[in-house]
Amino acid sequence: MIAAGQSIGNYRILSKIGTGGMGAVFLAEHPLIGKRVALKVIHRELSSNKEVVQRFFQEARACNQIGNEHIVEIHDFGVTPDGDHFYIMEYLDGKTLASLLAKHTALDVMRSLHIGGQIASALSAAHIAGIIPRDLKPDNIMLLKLLGDPDFVKVLDFGLAKVFAAGTSAVKTAAGVLLGTPQYMSPEACESKAPVDHRTDIYALGVLLFQMMTGVLPFDGESMGEVLVKQVTALPPAPRGLNPNIPPSVEQILLRCLAKPVNNRFQSMLALREALHDPEAYLRGSPPIAPARSVGPGEAKVDAKTVMAHAAMLEAQKQAAQNPGDSHLAATVIGMSYGDGPPRAVNEALRELVLPNVPTNNTMRIGTPYGHTSRPPRKMWPFVLVFGLILGLVGGAFAVAWVGSKESMPTVTAPSASGSASATGSGNAKPGSAASGSAGSGSAGSGSAGSGTAVGSGSGSASAPIQASAKLVLESTPTGASVFDATGKLLGKTRLELDWPVSAAPVTFELRLVGYKKKLKQLVVDGEMNVGVDLE
Repeated sequence: MIAAGQSIGNYRILSKIGTGGMGAVFLAEHPLIGKRVALKVIHRELSSNKEVVQRFFQEARACNQIGNEHIVEIHDFGVTPDGDHFYIMEYLDGKTLASLLAKHTALDVMRSLHIGGQIASALSAAHIAGIIPRDLKPDNIMLLKLLGDPDFVKVLDFGLAKVFAAGTSAVKTAAGVLLGTPQYMSPEACESKAPVDHRTDIYALGVLLFQMMTGVLPFDGESMGEVLVKQVTALPPAPRGLNPNIPPSVEQILLRCLAKPVNNRFQSMLALREALHDPEAYLRGSPPIAPARSVGPGEAKVDAKTVMAHAAMLEAQKQAAQNPGDSHLAATVIGMSYGDGPPRAVNEALRELVLPNVPTNNTMRIGTPYGHTSRPPRKMWPFVLVFGLILGLVGGAFAVAWVGSKESMPTVTAPSASGSASATGSGNAKPGSAASGSAGSGSAGSGSAGSGTAVGSGSGSASAPIQASAKLVLESTPTGASVFDATGKLLGKTRLELDWPVSAAPVTFELRLVGYKKKLKQLVVDGEMNVGVDLE
């Protein structure tokens, strides 16, 4: 009997990690370098079976020869002086998929696909090496935090179950399994049909994926016989009936894995891995598979009364959202959602029955033939009409703003060279002479003759608008260049801001900087401008 403190080979036993139907696993450590390993020992009652012992070492050697990163590594094997057969494998500091499912029940779809893809990669390598595990289950999947991945997969326990396919009829389900765990066995394995090939593992992985995404097993029962009969004869429940968040493409992958005829499943683990990596691409290139049944009454472990209570709660929440000022209604909703008592129990019971969500994808279709679109053509005239209306409104607003700005521009009236005078008064009045003035003032003189008043009229004068100006910014690379106008007048150094008259005529500026060539820049100042000049 192996116990803590005992030495096997170069390792000292520290503690027992676990016990299975084939043997026990111990944590051991190298006393000199401190390296920890896991040591697996066959039960002594099985060590007398030469076929079991031979297969034990053959599978240990094969696992080490596969070389896949998702398969546990075997370092050594041998026999103790007491006749205990063992092999030493890498110690994995993580958790089993079984413990994760016991805690979270159902996993996120993307997380499940990630874990399933790694399992498929490991099993594909094993199949290429000629090994069929046949005992795939959550207890044999270890999840580690490795290489930045919190769910790095290591597959354990290859091949022992295959030895007992014809050697014994005993099946253990609690301490261990000889032919496989019934809930994860394929129909042909349940019927002991020969030969059972690699596609039995594809079925088992389909069961694992189904359990990870829905939180339940596709086939379960109160006895082993009931489970075996369901595996052979019953259809699996529709995965989206248990979890509507599962996309149709992923549902099709699960149903194909769980097909009863082996020829209807994926024909290789590599094909399944590719489908898990890109479910939508798989669905576009494969015809749908339909064999599934509706979720039966009581299968989701929730009654109609609970469903109605949940529906009433959702309706109350909807009304509370539409009427935020109704404090009484809000308090009722809060009490139903989070308060103590029966309503909380209702929510806990409904975790296993998620009400359907509004579909958000359109993946449940066969691939579109070449030369055709994947959806009906859209009518374009509504978009054109809306665009035209928006363009018209913007153009009208711009025109109104432009006309308003032109009308509000101030103008001055230049004095006329000779203005006509009109006389008003009670008596005869002689026309007064108009006083000359500057063009900038625009004022006309007035004179009196007799009792009348003479006012100069502007009928003969010419009007000229004030010339508008705009902000002009001149920059250079490098800065500090002197800026001259066309007459050679120094305007300043860059960065230079000028208030320059708006004109359609081009204006030339010259930029000079010591160590650089002179640079001429010709502009048409028709509005605010920011001009940059690179000196060479």
